Amino acid sequence: MKKILSFTLCLWLMCSLPLFAFADENTESVEETPLVELKISSTEQFLKLAENCIIDSYSKNLHISLEKNIDLSNTDFDSIPIFCGVFEGNGHTISGFSPNASGSVQGLFRYLTEGAVVQNLNLKGEITPGGSHNQIGGIVGSNAGSILNCSYNGTVSGSSYIGGIAGTNKVSGIIDNCSVAGIISGDHFVGGIAGESSGVIRNCHNIALINVSSRENSVSLSDITVDSLTSSEAANTVTDIGGIAGFSNGIIRNCENYGEIGH
Repeated sequence: MKKILSFTLCLWLMCSLPLFAFADENTESVEETPLVELKISSTEQFLKLAENCIIDSYSKNLHISLEKNIDLSNTDFDSIPIFCGVFEGNGHTISGFSPNASGSVQGLFRYLTEGAVVQNLNLKGEITPGGSHNQIGGIVGSNAGSILNCSYNGTVSGSSYIGGIAGTNKVSGIIDNCSVAGIISGDHFVGGIAGESSGVIRNCHNIALINVSSRENSVSLSDITVDSLTSSEAANTVTDIGGIAGFSNGIIRNCENYGEIGH
């Protein structure tokens, strides 16, 4: 009887092992999602990327490698709507960026989601959108991801939340080792790197001029009221201007500003 029981137990164990191994193999295959690599070496390919990124699912697990400099002059490119993957610039430059779109949240990328990365990219452009023009940045309008080793050279102009790299830098946002040169201007929350930041800005420097052109106060005596005198957001009032960030409740570390800051 003991021999029969021992044989039965051994037989049961031998039959069970392949099942366990099969289950483990299936679990591993489900968890691993391979990155999709896409190389961009022409303006046409870059424009196609922007067209496909109108929905966030396209760029998830997507790794972009910029192989050459890109010139956006004489194109109708406005922005990459939303990006969730990795954009590797490889030190190349995108130039001629001059969007015609109106409204808020504007930049080379409109939105970078949490976990998205843009790195080793140089951008030259002139961003002066019409309409509400809030949350305007050179690289991105609204950043919840990571912007690493990037530079912007040119003009960024708008109303509120205006920055050379990002209009707004969210809590999960990281801007590291980035630089800005040119002219940055706006009315409220204007900074060389970010207009407003709740995340991390580190190892960055700004040499861009910020609101250096003073604006003539055109308020007449008939416009002056008690409310206009006591309101911090009254007409012709410009608030929250900084060399690195216009307003920050996050972390700013090891950054330098060399740009003149005006009104």
